[in-house]
Amino acid sequence: MALNQSKYRSIVLIGQAGTGKGTQAKKIADELGFEIFSMGDKAREYAAKDSALGQHIAAIHLTGWIPEWLASYLMTKAILEDYIDGGVVYESVARKPEEAQKFHEIHTAIKRPYVVVYLQAPENVLVDRMLKRQREGYDNPENIQKRFDAFKNETMLSIDYFNKQGVLSEINADQAVEQVFADIMKVLKG
Repeated sequence: MALNQSKYRSIVLIGQAGTGKGTQAKKIADELGFEIFSMGDKAREYAAKDSALGQHIAAIHLTGWIPEWLASYLMTKAILEDYIDGGVVYESVARKPEEAQKFHEIHTAIKRPYVVVYLQAPENVLVDRMLKRQREGYDNPENIQKRFDAFKNETMLSIDYFNKQGVLSEINADQAVEQVFADIMKVLKG
């Protein structure tokens, strides 16, 4: 599928930890010729820098939740500068309501079509997936619960906001990777 075969220039993948956002982002980007913007990757990139900001981000990034001011800055820079001319798959952006509103307002202002793909799966399935991957000691029961709580308390508000804007599509992430991808591609071709 060529770049011009999707009416969306920005695709947001949103969902709880363990829903396969990273896996699907790569598959979509490969299929459409889009770039990938991962908030986690960007935070790790900044955390690796030998600076006061880098050290601050490294210290707080272990919680899995970067500060709103940094998330907002990185997201805005990505939309208005880094990917202004091409298609992009956003992974884990607009997780807080104020970020979701900003994302929508910027896209509306620059007349850039976007869609938010909400990957859903039962919590017990996600906990099992995360415990199996045990990423760098980060996916432990305590951190998993913190991430689920943050999702329920903040990201669900973003999802509600995007739903009210008419840009949200829900996908069942509790199925084979290829079926999830096929379901997402149906949305993107729509």
